[in-house]
Amino acid sequence: MALDVEGFSRTSSRHQKFLNTLVKDVLAEAFARSGLARVWEGASFPQHTGDGYVVGVPSEYLPVLVHPLLDRLQEAVADVQPEVAYRDRSLHLRVRAAIGVGPLPDTGGAEFGDGVGTAMTETHRLLDAPSLKRALAASDPEITFVVAGLTARAYEDAVLGGYTPLTPRHFREIEVSHPAKGYRASARLYVPRPSAGPVPPTAPAARRGAVVFEAVRDV
Repeated sequence: MALDVEGFSRTSSRHQKFLNTLVKDVLAEAFARSGLARVWEGASFPQHTGDGYVVGVPSEYLPVLVHPLLDRLQEAVADVQPEVAYRDRSLHLRVRAAIGVGPLPDTGGAEFGDGVGTAMTETHRLLDAPSLKRALAASDPEITFVVAGLTARAYEDAVLGGYTPLTPRHFREIEVSHPAKGYRASARLYVPRPSAGPVPPTAPAARRGAVVFEAVRDV
């Protein structure tokens, strides 16, 4: 599972360390709220990625990473918004999440290269997918704090396999496309608390109850 903070590179250097620490904290809280505190403590190859965080757990926990953990992550991020706003009223914490599944090496940190493999690559390709970024950008920043992508295999195993209470209707198919890397794949989008984007200010003439006439005279 990998997380990335929206707009991290556009955040001032003064706030980047704060957000970098906070994203790990909210993920840990989401694990705890999902009854997975011990799984978090024993997670494989946990590491900051500069603008996010990545962690590995045994594949038997895949269904609960999808649900309830993603919903608990939405709640945990929502709960820290006052703390974020207190630091800077213009600052927000919103994250993209990606979940993949597959065999990865894990020596408990004894060797370099733990976590390196196809599953990790697919997860990060999904995390960086323009379609996933657009999904977060198109939602209301005061309501939707998390959007998540599942790789095709994660979706098939957890959702189509019937191991979560979520159904295929909770998901939308998206494309993961990185032309420069010659990579294209299908994935599924899940938004724990969906919303429409911010409504633009209404022009005075278009206010409710107003009738607008436009006169055109041919010359």
